[in-house]
Amino acid sequence: MWTDRNLTELHEYFVQRPDLSAKSFFEKLDGQIGSRSHGAIQLFAEIFILNVLPITNVSGPKKVEQTKSILRIGGDSVELPEDVLDALMSGGVFNGGQAFTTQKWKQINYLIELTRAFRELPAEDAAAVLSDPLTFRGFVRTIKTGQAAQRQALLYLAFPEFYLPVVSATHLKLIRDAFAEEYLGQEPTEDIDVDLHHIYSNIIAAEGKSVDLYTPPWAEKWQPSKSQPEPDPGTAHAWRIYGSNVAGTDMVPVWQQKSSVSLAAKFLRPVNSDISFDNLKSIVDKDYSTVNYTARKEKTEEFYSFLTQMNPGDLVVTVSQGKVYFGTVTGDATYADDSAGRSKLRRPVHWYEESITTAQLPPELSTRLNEKGEVLDLTGQIDTIRTLIDLPRPTPADSSLHLPDADEYLAEQLNVDQDWLQECIDLIRDRPQLIFYGPPGTGKTYIAKTLARYLAGEDKVKIVQFHPAYSYEDFFEGYRPGQQTGGQVGFDLRKGPLRRLVDRAIESPQAPFVLIIDEINRGNLAKIFGELYFLLEYRNESIDLMYSTAPFTLPRNIVIIGTMNTADRSIALVDAAMRRRFSFVTLHPSQDPANGVLRSWLTATDRPTDVADLLDELNALIEDDDFKIGPSYFMRESAFTDTGLQRIWRTSILPLLEEHHYGDGINIEQRYGLDTIRKRVAAHIDAQTESLGDATITADTD
Repeated sequence: MWTDRNLTELHEYFVQRPDLSAKSFFEKLDGQIGSRSHGAIQLFAEIFILNVLPITNVSGPKKVEQTKSILRIGGDSVELPEDVLDALMSGGVFNGGQAFTTQKWKQINYLIELTRAFRELPAEDAAAVLSDPLTFRGFVRTIKTGQAAQRQALLYLAFPEFYLPVVSATHLKLIRDAFAEEYLGQEPTEDIDVDLHHIYSNIIAAEGKSVDLYTPPWAEKWQPSKSQPEPDPGTAHAWRIYGSNVAGTDMVPVWQQKSSVSLAAKFLRPVNSDISFDNLKSIVDKDYSTVNYTARKEKTEEFYSFLTQMNPGDLVVTVSQGKVYFGTVTGDATYADDSAGRSKLRRPVHWYEESITTAQLPPELSTRLNEKGEVLDLTGQIDTIRTLIDLPRPTPADSSLHLPDADEYLAEQLNVDQDWLQECIDLIRDRPQLIFYGPPGTGKTYIAKTLARYLAGEDKVKIVQFHPAYSYEDFFEGYRPGQQTGGQVGFDLRKGPLRRLVDRAIESPQAPFVLIIDEINRGNLAKIFGELYFLLEYRNESIDLMYSTAPFTLPRNIVIIGTMNTADRSIALVDAAMRRRFSFVTLHPSQDPANGVLRSWLTATDRPTDVADLLDELNALIEDDDFKIGPSYFMRESAFTDTGLQRIWRTSILPLLEEHHYGDGINIEQRYGLDTIRKRVAAHIDAQTESLGDATITADTD
């Protein structure tokens, strides 16, 4: 069957005449190759087998049934040989991801073109291609339309003793890098496939058998963790102590001269270093009764940290005259009378000779050092501080945002194209603010949440929803009433979700943190963001905040993903400043990728595609793109019973269209009712059937 004639037929009638309708792959196939020769149809089935044979995300029975359905197209079907049946039923070797279920036509195109190119090779070159794994790889790559996972699948099928059953480029590199030192015996080369061949051969030699690198204990050695571990509580802590202007005196030179560090504690009575927090609070409330509740609370926390939380071995950082100094605590805290009131609480410190300028600080650490207060816990930056001590003349830290590439598993989970997801990630890398916008039901929030968790992990994602009453104080920080003390009402500066996420991001500067803002356009954006607008565009600069005097910088590893509903036209009200600071990605039912989500999901979950036909027909009647219906209304179990589908149509779909046509005098039920749409779909099917019948008669007559 693998003849030039059959290949030419498939090239002319399948590759060069694509069916761009919204039907599924198998629905289109009869119209594409139904009138071709028996040999061409059988060849198509064999090429299809080649494509689906190794994947695990299509069941064996389904592979067999799909292959048989292709063979039945010609009307003179052949039986599948037993060895082919056994191979298809064996289960496969890897998950092919979304591409192998929703991009079959592209993959079949590639295999047809690859086969045609192979048959054009001189006999000597063809023999070389089939005998050497690297020569075969070079040939496979000559056809540029193939997908990376598909090409890797072919390499494994042709040379399973050389290539690994791994199709993800990301996984291949992670595996190579994880095992290179132990099993490669040399520095990694630029050829990952060759390196992996040597690594896996050495693993087999060491273990005496083949191993599955996706199972324990091998998987733990290369698969990345979605979350970074917290600092070990047993390690030393790091602290910033303010000393550049204590009662008008720069205490830092004094500290260096006396090998110490201190707090003024001007009004504090003598205390011991083992004092409890509650006792210290009672003392501070009395000794500092003339100051407000918030100031007393801050004093208590700072004194307690200095007295009981700091320990010998902890690192100390302080700033003076544009320079940053580092030291190590060498002893316990003591109390000393100081008539000047500049250093009643003291600790011995060994100060390092080297210092750096504030301009040499990484942005995240610079922000923390500028925060208000006399004592600040910097344990989250302890590794950065240690590096700065070891390298007295450091260069600024890498501030680029390290995000994983989109893989086929994420694309499969979201039922969208992997390339589209990769573009979203590339946009975030370039500018870490992104907005998904479109009508309701297009999956904006679901995609935002799933993408965020993929990029950062579950524990580094925060979700908020804007609304007309939402304010800067709710979003970032603002004063709120605190507990009553001595008949007085105190106010605390409370942190909002963004400020809390920023604090965590500063603690782990190499990890991305994502804030999802749902319905971002429902809030007063200028009011909510305030001066933060500036920082969205200039991440490496600092500004003074509304309620905090210390300069503030928005860390580069904070990603903001918003969703915006266009049905209420509010996107038109978004000012130019917001548009300039965010990348906007559309999710419209009539455009990629949203227009294929429902059909892809139905195919991937083995459900009939009738509902997708109804949605396509409904949206074809709706002229305004912003009011077309999204797929998520039908991605639920109730949509697959007649009663449930009618309920969705009556309670979700028609009310949206009534709002859209309010005052137009249009009978919504008559124009968009479920029965109406069903009749239109049936009429289209009848027309296509009649057209195919006419074409068949014409062909027979010819």
